[in-house]
Amino acid sequence: MSLQSRIPMLMVVIAASVAFMVAAVIFEAKYTCLGAALGFAIIIMDTAFAINRPIWSDAAAAIRDDPEAQLHASRRNARLMALVYGWGALALFAIYSLTQLWWFHSWQYGAAMALIAAALLGFVHILGDEESLFRSQTSLDVSALLAMAQAAAAAVALGLLITSGKFASVKPDWPANHVFLAGGLALVFISTIAAITHYKLRRAMVGT
Repeated sequence: MSLQSRIPMLMVVIAASVAFMVAAVIFEAKYTCLGAALGFAIIIMDTAFAINRPIWSDAAAAIRDDPEAQLHASRRNARLMALVYGWGALALFAIYSLTQLWWFHSWQYGAAMALIAAALLGFVHILGDEESLFRSQTSLDVSALLAMAQAAAAAVALGLLITSGKFASVKPDWPANHVFLAGGLALVFISTIAAITHYKLRRAMVGT
């Protein structure tokens, strides 16, 4: 299944999620804000699963149909991760610019997310260059390891966020915590899926 065909839908989902979150913050509707954030996470996780599932079913066939299946899968999953970070940055910038809330760290976290999203899109672009050194098997293996490291880091951060009691906070960072929760869940899921897909394709290539 092509990710490209789903990009317009995901753009609409991102815009709708951020718009609902901003409106929810204006009216102090915390559960609506959380629901809008989790709604985005669920849709992008479902997209990641739908795109990667055919490869899991028959990785050998995927390699036969496309000798560069590993490369293309890495690009698709990196693009999905970039969308998660981009959504997080947009949500933070919009919430703390268009509502009554002000949180000093919003621009720091938002800028960091935007930079990571840009770096991931840069990685996708580099992989598209046929002369790039990043198209090597070693580089793809390293990217899969980094995906697993990202999944582990995000899982730890989620655990700390949940156990810290921040979701009961009335401080101005409460919408940001919703962004971190939904974004963290999506990143754990997509990063794990990306690594599984990579290793399934890797084994299939060795087997052929």
